[in-house]
Amino acid sequence: APILSANVLRDFSDRGHLNWQHVSAIRRRWKGQMVIKGILHPDDARTARAQGMDGVIVSNHGGRQLDGSMSPLQALPAVVDAAGGMDVMLDSGVRRGSDVLKAMALGARCVFVGRPFNYAAAVAGQRGVAHAIGLIVEEVRRNMGLLGVVDVKAVNADCIVRLPGA
Repeated sequence: APILSANVLRDFSDRGHLNWQHVSAIRRRWKGQMVIKGILHPDDARTARAQGMDGVIVSNHGGRQLDGSMSPLQALPAVVDAAGGMDVMLDSGVRRGSDVLKAMALGARCVFVGRPFNYAAAVAGQRGVAHAIGLIVEEVRRNMGLLGVVDVKAVNADCIVRLPGA
């Protein structure tokens, strides 16, 4: 993205040097709401809460950076348990309305859907995105009906069955 500043430095290199001390430094300076993305482990959720985060996004960044990482949906329940009331959202691997409902049933307050809209935009532009939004909304509504719930707030752990050993 273009930068309109004569003195800003933008690091496009490896970000492996970033750590919780950097998060703490940003938190001290930024008094607004702050959310950190890329959480997959409950210890990181606890650390984020201790650092004063308002929320976390459970994400493996679409599996692009580390293709062998666990699914955010698998990580979600333990992160929600460790969040201690902090907002927990989910991103990555969401392809359809049933994925949205699964994440919400496992405790996500918000679910981000990106890739289907990127594909729709590539194929048909704004009309494609509008169509994809309609499909996701209809899938959520239909699946809520199949679950017997009429309000998204009623989607909870009672809506899913955990398989033994899962």
